Amino acid sequence: MELTAATVAVRLNKMLEDELDDQIHDTFFWTDSTAVLKYISNDATRLHTFVANRVQVMREGSNVSQWRYIETKVNPADDASWGLRVNNFLSNQRWLKGPEFLWKNEEHCSRRW
Repeated sequence: MELTAATVAVRLNKMLEDELDDQIHDTFFWTDSTAVLKYISNDATRLHTFVANRVQVMREGSNVSQWRYIETKVNPADDASWGLRVNNFLSNQRWLKGPEFLWKNEEHCSRRW
């Protein structure tokens, strides 16, 4: 699922770049999956077909330097997948606005991979 989500992120980014009138200067991709980050940066090991196909999409549509690790405890995507009650979900500022660190300078963000 994490590989598929990362692939969707890259494809969505490409679509936005193609469709928006404004130029996007910097794009970063966030994942809490260290496995995905290792796959993207892996040049040595041969991968199974399923993984290789997704990694190819990610490599064609992004650079390793664009990928960032986000700790699970601050990942707003987990709020949707972990089954919050509707009232908690709707009032969840992290889901609506993103994690606090994204509103700060890049040096405050989670580590680069």
